[in-house]
Amino acid sequence: MVATFDEHFQRAHQAREDREHEVARAAYEAALAVAVAPHEKALALDGLADTVFFVDDDKHRALELLDEAIATCLPQPDQDAPNDAATAYALAQLWFDKAIMLMMMNKDEDALAVFDESLRRLLNRATDHEAQPDWNLELCVTVASTLRTKSTLLNGMRRFDEALACCDEVIRRFGMTKADRLLRRVASAMYRRSVLLGNFGRQDKEVEGYDELIARFGDSRNKDIIETVLESFEQKTRIYQDQEDLDMVIETCDGLIRRYGEHSDWHVASSIARAMIRRAVALGKKGQHGKELAGYDAVVLRYGDSPEGILRRHAAKALMFKAVTLNDADQAAAEMECYEEVLRRYAEDADARVRAVAADALIHKGMSLATLAEDAGSRDIDPEIACYDEVVTRYGEDDAIDLMRAVAEALLHKAEALLGAGQTNAGVACLDAVVDGYGSIKDSELREIVKDARAFKAEI
Repeated sequence: MVATFDEHFQRAHQAREDREHEVARAAYEAALAVAVAPHEKALALDGLADTVFFVDDDKHRALELLDEAIATCLPQPDQDAPNDAATAYALAQLWFDKAIMLMMMNKDEDALAVFDESLRRLLNRATDHEAQPDWNLELCVTVASTLRTKSTLLNGMRRFDEALACCDEVIRRFGMTKADRLLRRVASAMYRRSVLLGNFGRQDKEVEGYDELIARFGDSRNKDIIETVLESFEQKTRIYQDQEDLDMVIETCDGLIRRYGEHSDWHVASSIARAMIRRAVALGKKGQHGKELAGYDAVVLRYGDSPEGILRRHAAKALMFKAVTLNDADQAAAEMECYEEVLRRYAEDADARVRAVAADALIHKGMSLATLAEDAGSRDIDPEIACYDEVVTRYGEDDAIDLMRAVAEALLHKAEALLGAGQTNAGVACLDAVVDGYGSIKDSELREIVKDARAFKAEI
C-alpha cells in the first residue's frame, strides 16, 4: 500500500524531533511527492527548508524553499488570507519559520517585515471564530506565537512600547480561549508583559502582572502553564529580595509552597525547594534564627534522599546555608557537623553537581578551621590543609566542570595557607598546579581562579 501524505509527514516530523536529519529529509521529500492540497505541499517544503537551513547550512536555498511554499498557499499575492483554515495555518507557519531564520541570520528588520505581513493578513482571520481542535486551532496557536516572538524581537530592537503592545494583543485576542495550547501563549504573553513593565521601571505594575497571572492560571494542570506560574513567583521573589522586603519574600515563598507543595514533578519540587531555602534565609535576616535553621532542616528532610539529583543538591545547599548560619552564631561544633553530614550523604553522589556541594563543604570546613586556629592563636595549618587535600584526592580526576572549579579553589586556598605559614615552595607549587591544570579551560569561573593564582604568584 502506498503511504499517504500524513504518514510520510508524521514520520518526517518524528525523525526531525529525534534529530535523524537524513531520515527526515527523505520523508519530507516523499510527502512532497504525494502532496495534493496546497497546505500539504507547503508543509513538506517547510520541513525541507528546515533541513536545508540547519543541516546543510544553505540559508539562501532554505529561504527559496519557504518562498516557494508561500506562493503555493497564496497564488494571488493581493489576497488577504486563504479561505480554508489548513492553508491559512500553513501560511502562518511558513511566515513564522521564515522570520525565525532571518532573526538567526541577524536580519531583524527583514524578520519584522515578515511578522508584520503575516499578522496583517492572518490576525483577524485567526480571531474571527472560536478555535476548535483542528486547523483553526493550529492557525490561532501559530498567530499567537507570531505575536509573542515579534514582541521578543521588538524588545531586542529597544522598541519597548511596541513589544508591550504585542503582548497586550495576545491577551486581548486569545485571552478567553479554553484551549490549553492557546492558553500557554496567553500565560507567556502575560509573563512577558510583566517583565517588560519591570524594564520600564514600573515594578509595581510588574508585580501586579505576576499576581494576575498567578490568580488566573495557578490552578492549571498544564505543565507549560505551571512553569510560567512558577517563573512569576520566582520573579516576584527576586524583586522583593532586591527591595529587601523580607516580609514579602516570606509571603511570596509561602504562596508558592502552599500552592504547589504537594506536586511530585521534580521541576515543580525544585522550585519548592528553592522557595523553602529563600524563606529560611529571609527569616534569618529578620533575626528569627530558630525558624531559619528549622527551614533548612525541612528541605533536607523532604528532599535529602530524593532520586532526583537536583533535589538532593538543594538539600545539600540547605545544609551549607545552615552551616554558615551556625558559623555566624559561633556554634563551631554544630557547623562542623553540618559539613560532615554533607560529606556523609553526598561525597560520592552519582550526580556531579551534588558531589560539587560536598567539595564546597570541605573547602568551607578548611576555611573555618583556619579561622578557629587563628582565634586560638595556633599556627597549626595541618587540619585546614587536610580538608583541601581531601578535595584534590577525591575529585582531582573528575572532569565535571563544577568539580574542576572546586579542586582549583581548594588548591588556591591551600597555597594561601602554605604561603602564610612561610612554606613558599609548597605554596608556589599549588599555584602552578592551578595555572597549569586549569589555565587553558574555557570557563569564566575557572578563569577567575586562575587569574587569582597568577596575581598571587606575582606578589611573592
